[in-house]
Amino acid sequence: MAETVEVQSLSTYGSVVDERGARRLVVLSGVALAVQVAATDYGAGPAAAAGFWFVLGCLLLGLVYYKRSRAARGLIIVTSLVGAVVYGLGAFGDTRAAFLALAFLAQAAPLMTGQVRRHVQAAA
Repeated sequence: MAETVEVQSLSTYGSVVDERGARRLVVLSGVALAVQVAATDYGAGPAAAAGFWFVLGCLLLGLVYYKRSRAARGLIIVTSLVGAVVYGLGAFGDTRAAFLALAFLAQAAPLMTGQVRRHVQAAA
């Protein structure tokens, strides 16, 4: 009986640690999103476009954390990796493109960790 209680308390503690870690990683991805949106040149009407993409990204990150959405996590990862490749190809002669490629990677990397993956799989 004592072993069962001890194992349950340890698994609860591990769950709390995973929740905190997942929250930190989602927030880190949000910081990278803010940096990426601020550094991207959206052309005409940049404030409206930047605001739209930032709000959309925050909404998706909120779905990842609060609703444990695997689809939102996948969408963010795929679009961030595509952005990293697109800007990475232009990074050979342009430092701004290199910075944006790294910002896109920084947005995707925290969401690809085991803690966030377990966080969204816990909903299934």
